[in-house]
Amino acid sequence: MIDFSKFQKPQRYIGNEWNVVKKTHQDRIRICVSYPEDYLIGMSNLGLRIVYGVLNEFEDVVCERVFLPGPDLREHFKNNSEKLFSLESKTSLDEFDVIGFNLDYELNILNALSILSDGGIPIMARERPDLIVLAGAVANPEPFADFVDVFFLGEFEEGAKPFVDVLRRFQDKESRLRALSEIPGFYVPRFYQTRLEGSRYVFNKLHPATQFPLRRVFVKDLDSAYYPRKWLVPHTTIIHDRIPIEIARGCPNGCKFCQARAVYFPYRERKVSTIRALVEEMYERTGYENISFLALSAADYSSMEALIDETFDYCKARNIGISLPSLRVDDVIGGFYKKLVSLKTISLTLAVEAARKELRDAMNKKIDIDKLLDAAKLIRSLNIRHLKIYFMFGFASETDDDLLAIGEFLRKVSGAARIGLNVSINVFVPKPHSAWEAEPMQDLEELKRRRDRILKGIGRLPYIKVNISRPEKSILEAIFSRADREFARVIVEAHRRRLSLDNLSLDTLWPQWLELMEASGIDYRRYLRGGYDSPWSLISSAHCEGE
Repeated sequence: MIDFSKFQKPQRYIGNEWNVVKKTHQDRIRICVSYPEDYLIGMSNLGLRIVYGVLNEFEDVVCERVFLPGPDLREHFKNNSEKLFSLESKTSLDEFDVIGFNLDYELNILNALSILSDGGIPIMARERPDLIVLAGAVANPEPFADFVDVFFLGEFEEGAKPFVDVLRRFQDKESRLRALSEIPGFYVPRFYQTRLEGSRYVFNKLHPATQFPLRRVFVKDLDSAYYPRKWLVPHTTIIHDRIPIEIARGCPNGCKFCQARAVYFPYRERKVSTIRALVEEMYERTGYENISFLALSAADYSSMEALIDETFDYCKARNIGISLPSLRVDDVIGGFYKKLVSLKTISLTLAVEAARKELRDAMNKKIDIDKLLDAAKLIRSLNIRHLKIYFMFGFASETDDDLLAIGEFLRKVSGAARIGLNVSINVFVPKPHSAWEAEPMQDLEELKRRRDRILKGIGRLPYIKVNISRPEKSILEAIFSRADREFARVIVEAHRRRLSLDNLSLDTLWPQWLELMEASGIDYRRYLRGGYDSPWSLISSAHCEGE
């Protein structure tokens, strides 16, 4: 047994959290799931907790967790010929029937491959005779098709029962994959042949019963859907150390850059009574004193005022803080904020995206800046320490005036609100299934120029903390999110060299990726150009448009 006290942050490896699920492996289907990051990040992911909880609802299934180990523990495995194990039972990963990954952040495929290798599992799907690797939350599966046996497209609450039923009925991997390929929401890439003819991707089915086109599945009724009420309470502080209660899923807006609206279509809400019950039950089972009402666009929740009325007294009596990811500007101006003044903590987020109206109109981002500035004057009376503001840059139609306007906007808001501003400025990445999926990605030098322009426009402003993304990382993200199956050979070599963002700076990392892509005969720029046919077009987006 490993003495975890010899390693950094040993709480990451102990397991045994409050509300943890422990079962014997005998006569059970053995599944291990992961958000392929460090424990502190992975345990902050709601999707992972939902999958973990819903699978453990089945009596004949044991579902455990694994996360990316720290460098010192990885070195221990290497020096002692030991394998990475699950948290709950410390079982080596290669003893499970299924390993599942959440790949909502495409670059995490490298971490996923590291977890497989550290667990004694081959990274290539064709080299695994029995064990199945399942991946979900990925919009474009194609660059990862050589590593993953089956992708789940959609919301796993809907896919858990048919998935478990197949594992029950069939014992060998081939039969399981064939059965899964016939079920809506499951994509088994080995049963499809894909090739690029000119600028068009062509797909052929290799197993007659597989589906084409593929469609996502989604939860029809959030109120009756599974939710992880037995919330795992870690032994250490994690990145989002609070209870997130999902009040809505999807987004009713139509921002053209947004991938999430398509992936989580249609928009659905939980009833106020359901949310109130979740607040009480999860507080009583965990003792957490901070709750976040979570949604892609919480400001659009139709019963927000009723929700605050329904939960206010309960939270105030127990000194529970409520965090709202965003509020409507009209709600703040209209006096809605007064209901929140006496709560312990509140955080507020404004996704502005662009400082000038012309660019916001082009991306269909509906926000009234004048009203926002009026609201900022009232925000200072709230019990808020910081205001979070999000911007993007790198759009095709963007001008230098748009870039300089960010600094002007921040000066106005800072002067009106007189509180600290945490500003996040990210590069626009044209993502699969968004309305702007075929838009071009700006090249590195131009993105660097625009980044410098923004920083110059902001200058040194008191009480404003700015975090602006590096273009190199965003270009890598764009390549991973838009690539096809050919890119797998680059990923294999990157895995061999351990080219992850965790152990190398971008200044060192980017030249090595350029070298790898050139050596593999991959012109990465074709993935970044606009207007080309998409390798993810085998996945239907019809329901994303409400058809």
